[in-house]
Amino acid sequence: MDKYVEDLLWVVNSPSLISPAAECPTLAVARIDRPHLRSFMEKCTSTKVGPYFERLIFYWLKHIRGLQILAHGLPVREQGKTLGEIDFLFIDERGRLTHWEVAVKFYLYLTGQPCRGSHFVGPNSRDTFERKTQRMHEHQLLLSSKVRNDVEVREAFVKGCLFYPPGIGVVPELPRWMSANHDRGLWVHQSELQKVTDSGDEFRILTKPHWLSVDSSGDETIAWMEPDEFLAAVEQQAIRFDRPIFAARRFVSQDASTNHVERFFVVPNEWSGE
Repeated sequence: MDKYVEDLLWVVNSPSLISPAAECPTLAVARIDRPHLRSFMEKCTSTKVGPYFERLIFYWLKHIRGLQILAHGLPVREQGKTLGEIDFLFIDERGRLTHWEVAVKFYLYLTGQPCRGSHFVGPNSRDTFERKTQRMHEHQLLLSSKVRNDVEVREAFVKGCLFYPPGIGVVPELPRWMSANHDRGLWVHQSELQKVTDSGDEFRILTKPHWLSVDSSGDETIAWMEPDEFLAAVEQQAIRFDRPIFAARRFVSQDASTNHVERFFVVPNEWSGE
């Protein structure tokens, strides 16, 4: 399937990372005009995950749901100072003026001491689940009141995945706003990577912006690697960049008729969220 189609389906249909989730209908493949979507997305010049995610949302709202988008990335200023931007302001199917703040996030769960007050930290540890969601609810979603007094719906639309070390089951207490029904993945220290690759499956390192759909797992022009080749690639990248590496693992059935893909993070051996 086309990577843009898979990513769009993931953006719309994957579980929300937060609760309550924004109101929205599910999306079926049959509703997607593949050539039009591809043409639209190939005009996205950013290689960052966030802008790529937002462009898919824009396409879904405008070209599939047929909604009137009044603002996208609208700066909000007060007394010459920029307070932030409104991600999306649109009229929904029920005629309600709606303000959405959107984000795609990937957080790794720390079992020991929290980092910056959180057990859920991003690959860039300055970003934590609590910090992001608090800002969305207590600052960003309030910005529309400074430009319109008729906003009826204010919602955060957040998708992503939470990654846990091996052996972690149910987390005793989830942070405020975190959905219990979130997507889960795995993270391992580089020294533990052999445990993942012993299976004999296929692997690849994921590149931005293609971090979204589990099934597409990035650019199909990038070949899947055998375990030894993948371990060497991880080691080479780890030498150049001392930060978590995002990767995918493809389980192939015995008769090669079906396969399943999952994403995981490989972190430096000394990594503890800092």
